[in-house]
Amino acid sequence: MRRVGGGSSISNLEAALRQFPPTKPSRCSEVSGVWAPCTCFLEMCIGWYPCGLKYCKGKPDSQDGAMASGTTSYRCGIKTCRKCHQYSYYVRQKQQCLWDE
Repeated sequence: MRRVGGGSSISNLEAALRQFPPTKPSRCSEVSGVWAPCTCFLEMCIGWYPCGLKYCKGKPDSQDGAMASGTTSYRCGIKTCRKCHQYSYYVRQKQQCLWDE
């Protein structure tokens, strides 16, 4: 029997592990009983983050106060983006995932 840090044997550690459900459980929104196991989904979004420079087209004033000839592109702000991720995980009881309705 091999030993790992802290004096615990690997067989003791393996005995403490639980097998993940062998079949894919239903989504929590599809399960009717609050005590039934299911797969919970949670979407997390970052609604605003800077992701680049914003360029505008126009005729900005030149240094001498006269209008520049033709249209030009110039930096006029920060471009923002939104990113979402959906996480799924197993719960033993639907009551641990009531937001997934």
